[in-house]
Amino acid sequence: MEACLWGLLGAALIEGLDLYTAIHTTDGWPWKKKGQPAFAPYLTALVIRLGVGMGLTAAFTASQQVAGALAAVTVGIAAPKILQQLARQGLAHQAVEAPPATPPVAPGQEAGAQASGSSTDQQGGQVGAR
Repeated sequence: MEACLWGLLGAALIEGLDLYTAIHTTDGWPWKKKGQPAFAPYLTALVIRLGVGMGLTAAFTASQQVAGALAAVTVGIAAPKILQQLARQGLAHQAVEAPPATPPVAPGQEAGAQASGSSTDQQGGQVGAR
């Protein structure tokens, strides 16, 4: 839970920086200037951005990819870029294969030797002969 709050802070920091830049670019509230988004779309985008930052931080923390506050803040800041990269590259995780049901046959050992109840040790001697 704590990491989610740090991720939320990261998302809020980057949004604050964007708002700061927009205010200085437009010499006032950006949603009051012609050609800029109105307040409601701006607020909607802000809520989405904060949720994405917090949610992605939660996912990274749950998978033990985030070990501290700075890492959680960084994920919150970078969340949109992380999602863009994941969308571009896809989730390229290979599924972990289950081990084989029967133990593999060692090189030089015949499958029939196992079936008869005898096998050879590393020096070639019989082990467990019936």
